[in-house]
Amino acid sequence: MALMKKIDKATLFSIFEANDEEVYKENGVEDILHDYYVLFGMVVRGVENYYIMEQMYTNKYKETFTSVRESIKLKYFTGLTKYLERINISQGETLYELKDVFGEQAIEYALREMVDFFESLEMYERCALLMKYYRLFFPKSSWRIQE
Repeated sequence: MALMKKIDKATLFSIFEANDEEVYKENGVEDILHDYYVLFGMVVRGVENYYIMEQMYTNKYKETFTSVRESIKLKYFTGLTKYLERINISQGETLYELKDVFGEQAIEYALREMVDFFESLEMYERCALLMKYYRLFFPKSSWRIQE
């Protein structure tokens, strides 16, 4: 009869703390972390990955995960916004290239999810950063744009 391992709540959700940046550094290619495609991709794909991991952990650990979900999401999404702080994408050509690479739907989804989350916590500085990007990518959109 196999003994069941006891769950260590301190490390149970550590997958949410790992980030792409660590992987690049471990493999000696940290120079790529200055590339705005890579940084922006970590944000867009990071939001998608968060929800996949959240679903897996909800299914497997139910109550345990539910009790820490919001704090994990805050830490994870805050980490993603730090990548945006390192990018300068004010050039129109760059915006079109990023839209081509990641797709308008994925970009819009990631930015909206993050804005909605930070707004629910009244973390308006984060919202302002995200809305700056949203307005660059979708200048004709009326979503949340105050006149």
